[in-house]
Amino acid sequence: MSPEGIWKSRGYGWVLQLDAGGYALFDVTPGACIEFERGTAEEFEAGFKILDRDHENHLGLCVRNDITRYDFDRQATLPAHTLYLDEDRGSDPEETLDFFCDVFEQDYAFFDLRGVAWNEACAIARSNIDSESTPEALFSELHALINPLGDNHVVLSNGKRLVCSESIGEIKAIIQDKLGLRNASIGDPENIARIRTFINHEFLNSEGSSAGNGVVNWGMIAPDVAYLNVLKLFGLADTEEARTATDLPPLRADHARFLRDDLDAIEVIMDRVMADLGQASSIILDVRLNGGGFDNLGMAIAGRFAERKHLAFTKQARHGSGVTPRQEFFVEPKGDIQFTRPVYVLTSARTASAGDIFAMCMRNLPNVTLVGQRSTGILSDNLKKHLPNGWVTSISNEFYCSADGKLFEGPGVPVDVETPVFLKEEFRAGYHIAVDKALELAMGNETIVQRR
Repeated sequence: MSPEGIWKSRGYGWVLQLDAGGYALFDVTPGACIEFERGTAEEFEAGFKILDRDHENHLGLCVRNDITRYDFDRQATLPAHTLYLDEDRGSDPEETLDFFCDVFEQDYAFFDLRGVAWNEACAIARSNIDSESTPEALFSELHALINPLGDNHVVLSNGKRLVCSESIGEIKAIIQDKLGLRNASIGDPENIARIRTFINHEFLNSEGSSAGNGVVNWGMIAPDVAYLNVLKLFGLADTEEARTATDLPPLRADHARFLRDDLDAIEVIMDRVMADLGQASSIILDVRLNGGGFDNLGMAIAGRFAERKHLAFTKQARHGSGVTPRQEFFVEPKGDIQFTRPVYVLTSARTASAGDIFAMCMRNLPNVTLVGQRSTGILSDNLKKHLPNGWVTSISNEFYCSADGKLFEGPGVPVDVETPVFLKEEFRAGYHIAVDKALELAMGNETIVQRR
């Protein structure tokens, strides 16, 4: 067990309480402290790895099997106005609005980028909400606050309804309609099955191979040219939990176990892919419908195309008026054989989150050309925050930068060769354009390395 006591994170807005019996995690702002996760000592050990203890007042942690380091400083006591999991959460709309405004003001990193004057917007919201406001009115007001951000990692849920600060709603609607999906989520297992069938029919003559619960699909698209499609970056393991997952597990011990299983699975899957496709002259790697997941799952795939160790990206979190220390992350060769011949990575405005990160990892490899459209541009992890009334929101608080120092939050990771991807009236034809362009490049064995 790690040192007992109370610890406050640098950035992220957390307080961690540790004692002999286990741990508790709290979301904290200057005005409130809300417990959102609790576990035993064994669950703490399963979920967290202690990275270092520089001295008795500092603690470095990461979630097991994940990549991000979190630093904590010892505190004397828990903040005042602490609300525990087993307490009545109440329903004071003004208290909830205050916490919501405060947590964004404290931790959200991109008000300037998104062009939103947050304090002014919150002042208007406070004039519309009082102690008698209904939950429906409050939910509508909170949604109105986040909507102008246009940040798909900013989400609000009341347990029954979920709304997003939408920037690609029209594209999601086109995909859902044209592919006959039951909802807009690419990660939904039923949707994965439908998309897999479409991909196999359109590009692999219905003879492709599949693994990872339908997430990874591959085959030969033309003589000597291979095609590999990865639809998300979680839920690939041969477990019931992975097969039915629509999102990442919220509890740290579950998150660590789930990720371990996925990391084991992707190595086996990519061994099969390389065995089948490794002799091709080039590979088209399609992540245009990749909705994200675990960053290091994408890094594991990228390692199959790396001839040496490369700096992939750096990240920092907002911390007050500054940022936390920069963390560096690398892609390095994985597996027995690396494919270092030309690779054409297809991206789109629906290549999101860890999909954005994967595109950023791949663009740094000298044998890679990016084709299609810029990715979604939501690279920061979505940091969940728990409101006093039990609702949940999420925010973007991290700065991911490419190896050459570029921030792609907002505009997305750029491509080398731009083509249309989603055409409302001609969806199928539009979806072939980037593939056809990649095939044209592949047949000429061109790799475009000049970055925009």
